[in-house]
Amino acid sequence: MRSLPLRWRIIIALIALTLGTTLALSLLAQHFLESGLQLQDNISASTSRALNDAVGLARNHYEDRKAALSDIGNRLFKSSLPAEAIRTQDLQPIRDMLDRYELGDVQLRFAKAAEIASLNLQGPPSGPVVRRAGERDASLEMFVPVDPYGPSDAALVITSPMVELNNVEQAVQAHQYLRMIGSDLRGEFFFYFLVATVGLLLLACLMGVRIGFGVTHPLDELVKGTRELAQDNLDYRIPAGRDDEIGLLIGSFNRMAEDLTQNRRQRLEAEKIAAWREIARRLAHEIKNPLTPIQLTVQQIRDKYPGEDPAYRKLVQDCTEIVTEEVESLRKLVQEFADFARLPSLSLGRHSLNDVITDIVRLYPDAGIALELTPEVPDLDLDSEQMRRVLINLIENGLEATGQQGRIAIQTENHPDSVKLLVVDTGPGVPERDRERIFQPHVTSKQSGMGMGLAEVRSIIESHGGQIVAASAPGGGAQFEITLPVPGRRTRQPEERI
Repeated sequence: MRSLPLRWRIIIALIALTLGTTLALSLLAQHFLESGLQLQDNISASTSRALNDAVGLARNHYEDRKAALSDIGNRLFKSSLPAEAIRTQDLQPIRDMLDRYELGDVQLRFAKAAEIASLNLQGPPSGPVVRRAGERDASLEMFVPVDPYGPSDAALVITSPMVELNNVEQAVQAHQYLRMIGSDLRGEFFFYFLVATVGLLLLACLMGVRIGFGVTHPLDELVKGTRELAQDNLDYRIPAGRDDEIGLLIGSFNRMAEDLTQNRRQRLEAEKIAAWREIARRLAHEIKNPLTPIQLTVQQIRDKYPGEDPAYRKLVQDCTEIVTEEVESLRKLVQEFADFARLPSLSLGRHSLNDVITDIVRLYPDAGIALELTPEVPDLDLDSEQMRRVLINLIENGLEATGQQGRIAIQTENHPDSVKLLVVDTGPGVPERDRERIFQPHVTSKQSGMGMGLAEVRSIIESHGGQIVAASAPGGGAQFEITLPVPGRRTRQPEERI
């Protein structure tokens, strides 16, 4: 069983559960059915005898009533009462006569022509005619001709209800029906049980397939995803679309893949930064050492020239100044290399980011920097000096990109687990293809410098546990978005709420 795939184990479990439940219910129902049929068989014999006796008594009563009606009919047939009743349309004298016989509830009326025709008499009637009212009506009807040689439609009808016989016959028919269907109940029960069992098994199979594939398909995707990650395909993601525990598992896998991608990117960047730091350190060391002798030697050449030729002295002076300027430029480049090569040593403390921004903006009174600072921003764990370097670098880049007519805006936003710092300018912006490259060392669009500024900015931000990304501003220009963590806050992941 354990060697079977999970989906087949789910299907087999549902079929076994359905079949077991159905069999248990069928056995219970069969027990009650057999008990009922057995009770019916025990009662049937005595019931049949009682009904037979009742039928005999009812039929005797029927024959007695029929004989009494025939006797009354003969008397009326021979008397003049019917003819007088026809003539006067008054049946009361005949009712008085019938009351003397104590026949109970009898009905008296004149016969219709259609009723007389239904008797199918051959010739003049020789006396009253007694018959049953209908196949399902045990009442007795007696037709008394008024004048055998008169009109064919001259007759009286006396109806005597036979309620007892009707009731007994209906009871006998019901009892016979129950005895008849009793033997068929077992066959019908087996048939319906078979139909219900097959239907339930099909339903169990469909539910098992749906549940099984609903569970195992995402698991297959997770297995495939782990294999893709093992093959270093960190961009593989599983499509989401479920809100249950499996959906949370898929979401966790995608977040793990995203974290791995982010970690690999950070690792590659860290390795690249480390390599550039080593190169910068060596370049700074190799370039810085000969700069001072070169500058001193050129100054000595200028100072020790003994000649009196003004033109040549001016040439030496100009060359000395050019070399000195270039040496100073090299010193600045060396200093950039040295600063980049030096790992930032953070001195963290609780500081207000808004205060740090305000202090830096005061250094640029003529830049017209717009501030949109959220007062609810909490204090952060910051190295204020390093953050000053970050802000100065971004502001300097913005001023150089926007020129005299440009504008720079700095915003802060408070979020549940982080604080965002936005530096927006109205310059030409950063092309989408370069938004990641600009944070790499030696990548710059400036006419001067070695492109170490934004690489150093990212290094400082990441050392604070934050992130920086470049994007396009809503109104055009560049937007640098810095995310810094808030101490003591952490967003609960969805799987922690299960």
